[in-house]
Amino acid sequence: MRPDIAVLIPVYNNQEGLERSLASIDENFPLDVVVVDDGSDPPIQLRGLPQPHRGFVLRLDANMGIEHALNYGLSWILQRGYRYVARLDAGDLCYPGRFFKQRDFLEKHQEYALVGGQVRFVDDSGVELFPEKFPTSHEEISRIMHARSCFIHPAVMLRSSALQEVGFYSEHFPAAEDYELFFRLTKRYKVANLPDVVLTYHVNPKGISLAKRRRQILSRIKVMLKYFEPRYKESWLGLMKSIILLAVPVPVVQFLKRRLARWRGWL
Repeated sequence: MRPDIAVLIPVYNNQEGLERSLASIDENFPLDVVVVDDGSDPPIQLRGLPQPHRGFVLRLDANMGIEHALNYGLSWILQRGYRYVARLDAGDLCYPGRFFKQRDFLEKHQEYALVGGQVRFVDDSGVELFPEKFPTSHEEISRIMHARSCFIHPAVMLRSSALQEVGFYSEHFPAAEDYELFFRLTKRYKVANLPDVVLTYHVNPKGISLAKRRRQILSRIKVMLKYFEPRYKESWLGLMKSIILLAVPVPVVQFLKRRLARWRGWL
């Protein structure tokens, strides 16, 4: 019987990171892993995936960008009738039982379309950079989404039927395509984060969040304006914060996050 979860991993020129991510998948039930090779040179090879999981590689002839790669993979997955789509990025590591916990939540809460979880952010050496706690309840998430995304993209699992209803990733919000999709889902369905840590997120200095940071912030502002709610203070604060971030260097942002975490007692 085919697994009901497809794990979607877009990859561009990161064979080593992909192998680390695949090796971290620790579940006692079978998964199908769908890797979209976004025009890598040399082509990505599927190595290191533990049993009993199956792997599939979808190859794009040229590098089309993550939004296109994600939608290509989603189309392939939904055509084959998987009930759930889980995300993972090359270089990030799953905690044991992550997919079981997320599927169990969605099975028990049919009104929910999306579930994420808590995340550890680490550098190249595995040192934790800054702790961050993500809201767990739909009510809190619905409000805070106006100020920032409440989900880490490679830590989420989505219900396929909800994706068929709201559509795939938009290509009008480059580097913030996940934020816009999660906002769309939050508007129509209930969403949540597990209180458990489900992922170790590798903060790559060459990754999209840093190298293309200005474009990401501008796209985030577009998302905030699209879903702007004048009655929510978070809508106003989110816009002001994003505009300020355009002028603040990344090291300063990370320093302030660590100071805030100490003040809150997270460190």
